[in-house]
Amino acid sequence: MGMNRDCIGKTYKPMEIAVTAEAAKKYALAYNDDNPHFLEEQRPGGIVAPPMFGVVYGGLSVAAPLFDAELKMNVAMMVHGEQEMKWYELVRPGDQITSVAKIQDILDKGSGELCQVLVECTNQHGKKVLDSVYGFFVRGGGSGKKSEGKAEEPRGQEAFRAQMSVTEDQTYRYADASGDRNPIHVNPEFAVKVGLPGIILQGLCTMAICQKAVLDHCANRDPARLKQLFVRFSKPVLPKDQLSTQGWLIEGKAGRSRFGFETTRPDGTAVIKNGLAEVAG
Repeated sequence: MGMNRDCIGKTYKPMEIAVTAEAAKKYALAYNDDNPHFLEEQRPGGIVAPPMFGVVYGGLSVAAPLFDAELKMNVAMMVHGEQEMKWYELVRPGDQITSVAKIQDILDKGSGELCQVLVECTNQHGKKVLDSVYGFFVRGGGSGKKSEGKAEEPRGQEAFRAQMSVTEDQTYRYADASGDRNPIHVNPEFAVKVGLPGIILQGLCTMAICQKAVLDHCANRDPARLKQLFVRFSKPVLPKDQLSTQGWLIEGKAGRSRFGFETTRPDGTAVIKNGLAEVAG
């Protein structure tokens, strides 16, 4: 039995969170960022929250649709398949963020279904700061027909390559900073029991590592220039993994550039596929 498509368009109760400098800095450090925009409070104008901190102030809203009995999602068969973020305004310590979740769509992927949950975030001035689309893939329930999937953007000349070492304690630090304490990330015995080789890195931490690579190499480390990020989670990442993110220019227009990227392990296994970033300026 598939998910209930009558739930498409259903909106859930707004959630509010106050952004603090401590929480924003803790998040940046959790994915090994040293960007002064996120850490040096003595900067003119102070610090801003990392763009991916949106999964903290917006992520609170996601639980309601996931556990909505009316939706009939089999959470036991669900994986976080993809994530898209679109930023409109910087978020700063002291901001009060309101997030609202909505079932955007339920797509037949043949071997299962993809539930897209849109989370819209606004600040205390009523300005939109972020739209996030969480793509949750549920195995089974699909039509069984082959899915066409999303066409990959053609690869151009390499624009950047960034390396990152996943630390042994990375999953625990990210859990503390993000609130994602799923036992597959912090309980080695549980992870092995469910068939994993051990604890695995949170997918959104891997996405935050990609965000760092894009900002460092394509935006002069300026978070205001990052406008969009999309990733598809393809393989788990383990503590001590060495990750390489390769990016290439897809399109460059006046004021906007689009980059494709992929993140791999040293053996060439892709852990992030179909990466897309849009950068202003």
